[in-house]
Amino acid sequence: MELIRLKGVTKQYKKKNILRDVNLTLEAGDVLGVIGQSGSGKTTLLNLIIGFIEPSKGEVVYFSKVEGKEKDLNDNLHRIKRHFGFTPQHNSFYPKLTVKENLIHFGKLYKIDKKTLEHNINNLLEFTKLSHHKKKLAEHLSGGMQKRLDISCSLVHKPKLLVLDEPTADLDPILQKEILRLLDEVSRQGVTIVIASHNLGNIEKICNKVAIVHKGKVHSHGLIEDVKKPYLKDHLTINVQSGKEKEQLLEKIKDLHFKKIVDKGHSLVIYPETLGKTMDSLMSVIKEDNLNLHDLDLRKPSLHEVFEKIAQEEDVIGE
Repeated sequence: MELIRLKGVTKQYKKKNILRDVNLTLEAGDVLGVIGQSGSGKTTLLNLIIGFIEPSKGEVVYFSKVEGKEKDLNDNLHRIKRHFGFTPQHNSFYPKLTVKENLIHFGKLYKIDKKTLEHNINNLLEFTKLSHHKKKLAEHLSGGMQKRLDISCSLVHKPKLLVLDEPTADLDPILQKEILRLLDEVSRQGVTIVIASHNLGNIEKICNKVAIVHKGKVHSHGLIEDVKKPYLKDHLTINVQSGKEKEQLLEKIKDLHFKKIVDKGHSLVIYPETLGKTMDSLMSVIKEDNLNLHDLDLRKPSLHEVFEKIAQEEDVIGE
């Protein structure tokens, strides 16, 4: 089910387009990663999704499950915002308040009654493993615990959508893994998540969808595997240990269907007509003849490689 949709959205500051003509759909249950260089428009996109700013052109609509219809996000923000949670890049909690006092404060902002708020906080402290730290001042928490508190403050009102800006920035790899695990658990609770991050490896680990922002435009948006598809290698490289093994392999595969085979000495670059079938046939030959191949390169491109390719293509077009 659709949760939010951006329709032809453009955002301008001082007559300069920060984002232009963005069409993007966020469905309930998605974990969407927003990636792009600094200044590309990522944070502006987050702010539009969560209603912090209004579009200069186009509209952002929120789908109401209860009423069964779309609503303009900004026209209904006072009612819709209780369904949203936001974790900024820099800490939003109050360092001189305890963990529990921070959660009480943020809960009251959403006008949650005392009994419900107490119930939510107790569950949240357990969920985020902050129970033993609830009386500790926020400023005395470790970096990882502070990030857990920040996320907890965004979840205290049980939002349907959680938006996070660089949630793993400035954390070491171990703490990053802990935060990713926490966000995965939040997603399993049915919360839709949007994450902006420079760490594309983390985006691949936790997100099912991605939006690639470059120079104010969303160039690709959808399931990560679908975004990668146009950039999959159309060839595979086989490294062989000896000329004899290369000749054996060439003889065995000469009747298979290839567009072409390029001999590069100790490696063969094969351009198949159908990658899947070719791979199956090659593996059968290798297994049958017990060929001692050095390497078989059929690696899918990483999100980082896809992003770099898109950026290069757009930069060439823009020249």
